[in-house]
Amino acid sequence: MYKSPIHPRGGSSLPSRSWMKTAAEEIAQAAQLAVVLEVSAYPKPGNIDRFHDFRDTKYDHFLAGGIAIGACTREASLKGLRAGNGEISLSQLGIGSWIRKGVYQTAQWHQGGNTNLGTLSLLVPLAAGAGMTWASTSKLTAPLLRQNVKRALKATSVKDALNFYDAVRKAKPGGLKKPKVKGAPDVLKNSAAEEITQKRLTLYQVMKACAAWDRIGSEWATGMTITFKVGYPQLAEVFRREGDVNKAVVQCYLKILADYPDSLVARRRGLQTARRISEKAKAVLEKGGMLTEAGKQAVLKLHAQLRSPDNSLNPGTTADLTASSLMVFLLCGFRP
Repeated sequence: MYKSPIHPRGGSSLPSRSWMKTAAEEIAQAAQLAVVLEVSAYPKPGNIDRFHDFRDTKYDHFLAGGIAIGACTREASLKGLRAGNGEISLSQLGIGSWIRKGVYQTAQWHQGGNTNLGTLSLLVPLAAGAGMTWASTSKLTAPLLRQNVKRALKATSVKDALNFYDAVRKAKPGGLKKPKVKGAPDVLKNSAAEEITQKRLTLYQVMKACAAWDRIGSEWATGMTITFKVGYPQLAEVFRREGDVNKAVVQCYLKILADYPDSLVARRRGLQTARRISEKAKAVLEKGGMLTEAGKQAVLKLHAQLRSPDNSLNPGTTADLTASSLMVFLLCGFRP
């Protein structure tokens, strides 16, 4: 079930270049597998899975997107390793550029809608943080990883913010008509880049400003609290008890959805609707979720209730958080 994530460095004081490439490759593979395991889990109420597509975006598109993020997460990992070695500063990690690269590479590999902007916004910092961690220790743990991820997030630059805004415009995610937020220029306005530059806004500052209405922004502002304190422990506990990856992923998804109203649903249909869906997810978990027969039937019922022609009840941010939780689980040694 668990293994040492990477090969040991040996006795050298600094990692060799070949070792760094191996480490970066394994970190990237963890990111790719996290996306594939998340989208394949069934049934995740309201979300795409191996048996259900949306009208404009399909399961195959998510698989293609999951593979396409390999290069950008590998590069983010290498930057993290170099930062951990002291070769570059944290401000040179380029998190925004790797998110942008991942969005553009994804667009080259499928013709569906946005599949991984939110996910990349979490997995790229995790990849950089994993590189930083493995540069200084041969045993990656969740607390050490989170500590380095926090450092990476806070060190983002103005250039990172500009690259991220370009990625958002390229991906065209749902619910962009957001409320006005002080400190976060409207991505739909042509003047956004100029405002970011003039005010010297870093990506961390922008995400922190968005934290009140966007769950991805909240993850940045809190050092990925949901990922590390809710999703990852839930995955580890359910898999320990059940030995079933699918059950663990769906339970993780339900737990996050029950505890945190989905911000994508809130932007599309309003906060009250998002809260009602969370209450329904809580009721499903009270019946056992994927761990009991009654719970399974309740999961399927909620799945049917949340499916709509316009996908406006899709808890897409919850899926992003499930993927980031999976990546932490994989980086800490889990193997399905």
